[in-house]
Order: sequence, then C-alpha cells, then structure tokens
Amino acid sequence: MNKQNKHIKPDIRQSLQTIVLPALKEMFPYFNLQTICARLKEAEIEVSSVTLKTYLSQFMAEDLIFDAGRGWYSRIAEPFALDTAPVKKLITKIKKTFPLLDFSCWSTEQINPYMHHLLGKAVTFVYIDRDLMSAVYEELQGWQGYKVYLEPSSDEVEKTFRIEEKTMVIRPEIGEAPAGKGYAAPIEKLLIDLAIEVEKLPIMSRGEFQDMAWRAVTSARISMGAFLRYARRRHREPSDIFGVNWYTNGTN
Repeated sequence: MNKQNKHIKPDIRQSLQTIVLPALKEMFPYFNLQTICARLKEAEIEVSSVTLKTYLSQFMAEDLIFDAGRGWYSRIAEPFALDTAPVKKLITKIKKTFPLLDFSCWSTEQINPYMHHLLGKAVTFVYIDRDLMSAVYEELQGWQGYKVYLEPSSDEVEKTFRIEEKTMVIRPEIGEAPAGKGYAAPIEKLLIDLAIEVEKLPIMSRGEFQDMAWRAVTSARISMGAFLRYARRRHREPSDIFGVNWYTNGTN
C-alpha cells in the first residue's frame, strides 16, 4: 500500500457487508460481536460500538445475518421450532392435577429427528420447585403405566433405574432457565439439561449426545445467547455440549 492510499479510510459498511460478514458466515453458523470486532481489528478497520451495532441492525433487517440473542448472530434464517407433541398429553395431565403448579418438561423423544440412531424408549423430565417435588412425586407415581423417579441418586440409577415405555424423572427447576411457550421447555434448555442427564442416566453416550446437539443447532437457529447463559448457570462449557465441533466450527 502506497503512502497516498494508506490514510484512505475504508467504507466500513461495505467492508462488513462484502468481506467480514460473508467470511464469518462461511466459517461459522453462529458468531458473536466479539468475533466481528476481532475481524475488523485484523483488517485495521476502526469503528465505534454504536456505529457497528447500527450497521448490524441494518443487516438483520436486510436478512444478511440473523439475530441469535445477546450479541450473537447467525447465518441460519429458520428459527428452531422444537416439536412439543411428545409432551402435550403429559402437560395437560399435570395441569389438570396441579392447576397452579409452575413446571417445565421435555422428552428425549423430541430429539430423535437429530439422532443418527433413534432412541427406542423415551424419558420425560419434569422440572419443578424443589419444595414441591415430593408432593408431586407422590401423585405422579400412582399414575397407571408410568414409572416415575424422584431425582434418582447414582446408587438408584445403578441398581434400579430402567427406561420403560413411560419413564418420567422429576428434577428441581434451575433459576434463569430459558422459557418456552407454555410448559414445554425450549431447545436451549433441553440441550443443557440433557448434557447433564447423559452424565447421570443411561440414555446415550456423550459422543452421541454431542453429535446430536451440533446437528440440532445447525439445522435451525437457536438463541445462542440464552443457550450459553443457561450453560454458565449450570456450569457447563460449550465444548461439553458440542465437543470438537465447537472448536472446528464454533467461535469464542
């Protein structure tokens, strides 16, 4: 670069639109504001935070990039829609029995579309306030056809836990969990909770889980910001969820 051109400021918006963002979209399904700033710094492009966020808002309005929550962006246009059919009947049944109960639930059947090998029998997890767990358990374990476990310990899992046709596990709800529509947990909560459950219960191997998780979040757009916030709340790193995919295809 000659001295005359050295001091010419680049068109920041054009550089973002034609160089920086296309490169990030090609490499990563999700990327954050920090990564964008790092790429601009590498290109020796200076821009204020306010101006950068203004441009990014414009690009989202133009569908060049898509909002993935809390300073995260994605190349994936389609928002993730988790099939709630596997838990609808159970939600209705619990609501009828406990009209005022605040709870959330999800089932391993919901992740079958993202598994290489389908799970033959599903486990449904119900999350409620810890103080109400025993009372709810006493009621649910009397339901015909259901096998219900109350926060099973490692000893109980080893000795008596079995996945049957209608297996249900009751766990305490964790604060700041991502909220879904109604009582069905969203994918951002399900994946973090399941990452913990595969460490405790014989559901699937960790490798199978990590492959499934990456396949799910790259099939449609999740709120990566909410997902990572809940992961921190439950003391899990992104690499715990996605394995090597986070390093080869993910970002900071």
